Order: sequence, then structure tokens, then C-alpha cells
Amino acid sequence: MQKRTPGASILRALEYEALEQVQLKGRILDFGGGQGASYVPHLPKEIDLVSVNIDEQYKPTVIVPVGAPLPFDDNSFDGAICLNVLEHIFDTRFVLDEMFRVLKPGATLHISVPFIFRVHGHPDDYSRHTSSWWQETMNRVGFSEMTIQPLVWGRATSAQLIRGNGIWPWFTTWKNVLRDIIIARISSKDRTKMIGRFADRTAGVASGWQIAVTKPETMA
Repeated sequence: MQKRTPGASILRALEYEALEQVQLKGRILDFGGGQGASYVPHLPKEIDLVSVNIDEQYKPTVIVPVGAPLPFDDNSFDGAICLNVLEHIFDTRFVLDEMFRVLKPGATLHISVPFIFRVHGHPDDYSRHTSSWWQETMNRVGFSEMTIQPLVWGRATSAQLIRGNGIWPWFTTWKNVLRDIIIARISSKDRTKMIGRFADRTAGVASGWQIAVTKPETMA
């Protein structure tokens, strides 16, 4: 994956790999992105992408200040993405409520957020939440059909995010990836996915989460 995304961190490589599996059609809200975002080449070409950001350098469709409501009608988007943004927003619940409002019933929101990852401010960095926090918060907002996928190869690559890449970043990354793959093959009975206690322990050191939640077709 890093060969297709030169210079990407372990977290971003995992995010882009997951993003390419996401089904997006129609009018899509890109919250916190823009045409200058590095993940845009990984999105389907045929979607109608409408982006909001606080920073002009990302070439968003609309500039929206922090804490301001989204300038869109209720139920006006077929889906939404929000990648590596919510850790930079203090009032996460307000943003989630706004995205919920502008999504059509049945539309899905796809979020990527870091978990085990360094503090990085743009303009600030406020949170690292567990999967349980995300599940409870999404339930309170009103979303349903939730999936939370840990973005992780294993303990070696997650530890690299803390220790750093060393003198030879490419070699360090692939050495740790190979180590995690070998350990997963030895420890997991299933050859295609991690299951059981080993999977739970590995998810506990995830570099981030890929979250998909759907707005119910009918509101209670």
C-alpha cells in the first residue's frame, strides 16, 4: 500500500486501503477535506464531492469556520466522509449532529480517526477515543448499523508509531509489517482474518478506527 501512497504513515496507509473498499455514490459530503487532500485519488471519480474546510490550502468547495453550522439543507447528501479531522475538533458531538442532519435517511457516514498516534495540531489536537466511546456517541446522535474496524497490522507496527521510523523508514516499516503478519499467521486459526482473543488484543493497539454509521430510514 505504501508503494501506491509514497511517504504515507502506517495509519494513513491503512486508512487509504480501507477507503478503497468504501462504496460511495451520488452527492458526497467531504467534511474537513477538499481537492487538495491526499486521499482524493482513492475516491471514485464519478461522485459529486462537496467539501468543507477551515483552510483554503485544501481547496474545499466551501469554507466553514470551526463551530459553525453546515451551510446545507437537511437530508441533502447521499453519503459523507470525514478523515483525520474529528480529533482536531473539541465539540465532536456538534459536528456529528450536523453531519447527521444533512445526510439523507439511509445514507452512510464513513469516518477515520487516530487512536495510537502522536499528537499533531492543525490547528489543535484534542482527543483519542476508544471504540466503546465512538459506539456510545454514535448511538446518542441517532446513527444505526454501525461498524468499527480497527486500523492495525499488529503490535510491532503500532509501536513504530510511538518509537518513530528510525534511520531507514521504508526498511523499518516493512520489517514490522512482516513481523506482524507472521505473528498473526501463527496466532490465528483463521488464515483470512484475526479472530478470538488474539484479535481482541490486537484491536487494543489499533493505530486508528475506520467507522461506518448509517442514518435510519425512518426516525423514531
